Amino acid sequence: MARHRPRLLGVGAALLASSVAACSGSAGGPRPAAPTTAPTTAATAATTAPGSTRASGGAPAVHWVRCTGSAGPPGYQCATVAVPRDPADPGLGTIAMALDRHPATGSKIGSLLINPGGPGASGVDALPDIVSLMPPGLLERFDIVGFDPPGVARTAPIICLGSAGLERYFHLDPEPTTAAGFDRIVAEDRTFAQGCEARSGAELPYVSTHDAAEDMDVVRRALGDARLSYLGLSYGTLLGATYAGLFPTHVRAMVLDGALDPALPVLPELDQQSAGLDAQLRQFFAQCTRQPSCGWKPSGDPAAAFDALLARVRAHPLPAEGTSRTVGPSELLYGTAAALYSTSTWNDLGYALQQASHGDGTVLLELFDAYTGRQPNGSYSNLFEANAAINCLDTPSPTIAQIRAAVPAAEAAAPVFGVQNLYSQVGCAVWPVPATGKVGPIRAAGSPPIVVVGSTGDPITPYRWAQSLASELSNAVLLTRVGDGHTAYGYSSCIRSAVDRYLIDLTPPAAGTRCPSD
Repeated sequence: MARHRPRLLGVGAALLASSVAACSGSAGGPRPAAPTTAPTTAATAATTAPGSTRASGGAPAVHWVRCTGSAGPPGYQCATVAVPRDPADPGLGTIAMALDRHPATGSKIGSLLINPGGPGASGVDALPDIVSLMPPGLLERFDIVGFDPPGVARTAPIICLGSAGLERYFHLDPEPTTAAGFDRIVAEDRTFAQGCEARSGAELPYVSTHDAAEDMDVVRRALGDARLSYLGLSYGTLLGATYAGLFPTHVRAMVLDGALDPALPVLPELDQQSAGLDAQLRQFFAQCTRQPSCGWKPSGDPAAAFDALLARVRAHPLPAEGTSRTVGPSELLYGTAAALYSTSTWNDLGYALQQASHGDGTVLLELFDAYTGRQPNGSYSNLFEANAAINCLDTPSPTIAQIRAAVPAAEAAAPVFGVQNLYSQVGCAVWPVPATGKVGPIRAAGSPPIVVVGSTGDPITPYRWAQSLASELSNAVLLTRVGDGHTAYGYSSCIRSAVDRYLIDLTPPAAGTRCPSD
């Protein structure tokens, strides 16, 4: 989940944890823009074509080729499918939607589409991480297919600022303590929005979640699947639920892990999310105090020590080894948030805070760079640019005055992350394209059973959101993981078994099923 200053990203936890653990963004330079009208083959990536999938419903077949270069991860197969820029206006032409797949190793049921979250995360890039979690039995029965939705990575990517502009934008204090500081946020968000309009104005109206869901149905038909099988993580749950609302009878099986609640207005959503992350930070403090392996051992109250460190880096940003960049409040807050997505990276956070308390911001900067998609060469992925464009289309934004008025509630809900997350909404308040989405429950009447998965200690998509989505959908089962961290599939063999069984034989877990974390 995220707004773009950068609001806390709803990226699937396995994907984010792997990038944070590596302490760098994904390798490689900026990706070339996808053509706005393209054939359905990935000819630019081609080596030897291993085959094609037969389309249904009159859609063109997908021609798969070996991924090479920037087209997708080595060892996988890549393709593109032409999807309408605007289904309501065929005269606007098509864009080339990028796909990749891990082919089924045995008797195939069909394709399983995945979305890792964001919005703005690349499904093409995420595919290897997600495949690595899947057991042989599932890989035997499905082609596992990743895709980049409109505006993301290789699919007509939204571009707003160059590398230097993004670096300045991300470095800005996300929760200033003065009126002048807030005015700087508004000014920088206007500059960001103007850059998006100047560089990607033709695409900005057509990258909503609704648009992506329409495109998923084009992809389904192109892949030759009579009905859709889908696994969505975090924001991918909103995309999946939106698809089910539009095409309930086209669903074969759908798993929504780390659910968003489409009926929740923006300001309560931000407060609840911030409260979840603050709660996870307190959990980290408690564990760090108990465990000798945690490197950060401040004297006295760790929450007070964290606040003192934040005040320190606001007044005197820290140096980081090997760079002229510095670590200020943005790097501390987002670097900390990034490491809280998964308990597997809590030791990394402890080490980063220990180093920072001794005046060295190197590890915090590495965590921050992994989160913001900064490449080793100083360029950035378009993760947050796409995130801004999608989020601002999806939900009507409060005004700047309403955002300012909401500060006391945000501070009360989450003293550490509340105001930062609230101010991330400023970008949508000054966005150049009106929102097309609406807030409200999705029913998907007529769908088969949909499995909604929630984790009791999820800091990014609180468990109550999974409960709400499961109750709003006309035909859904709630599957619960007991434990901390964002999303469940990567952290519980019990969850994986229940999900995989459902995807293969369409038997949903029993109502009320609860699973431990591994």
